[in-house]
Amino acid sequence: MKMPAFCFTHIDIFSEQLFWMFVLPIRTSMRTKIAITIVSGIALASVACSNDPATTRKQAANATEQLKQDTREAAGNIKKGAQVAKTDLTAAAQGVKEGLNDKSSSQVNVNTAGKAELMGLPGIDEARANAIIADRPYRSAHQIVSKGAVSEDEYQKIASHLVASSAPKQ
Repeated sequence: MKMPAFCFTHIDIFSEQLFWMFVLPIRTSMRTKIAITIVSGIALASVACSNDPATTRKQAANATEQLKQDTREAAGNIKKGAQVAKTDLTAAAQGVKEGLNDKSSSQVNVNTAGKAELMGLPGIDEARANAIIADRPYRSAHQIVSKGAVSEDEYQKIASHLVASSAPKQ
């Protein structure tokens, strides 16, 4: 008995759908995914396409072999993707760490900072920020104490975050 041509197409489409449905989700073990795919392909081939056991067996064997090859390829691609993701994640984590440890990026210039930036400092409210801005320019960050913009105690809480660079000329 000759196998209808549409049978191979249906098996190919079905096996590809099973492959993407069962092989790609990460939570199911790889052996389980392969077993489900193979059993489903064999069942479909034997029921849908032929009454001749030899032909059905041959087609199921061919479909199974193709699924095995596709599964191996997919597993290799998953491993490659995981390695790339690991490398990217490591680089991103290192960048975050460097950014957190970069003191210069967290420094606030008392001569150029806006009100919002000053208010981002611990203990600096709108009134203190306005006082710091009003008493500019500062030759050193500690001058915000001597000019009366903040108390010495308030200054000690924010001193590690402050610099006093020259204000840009206008």
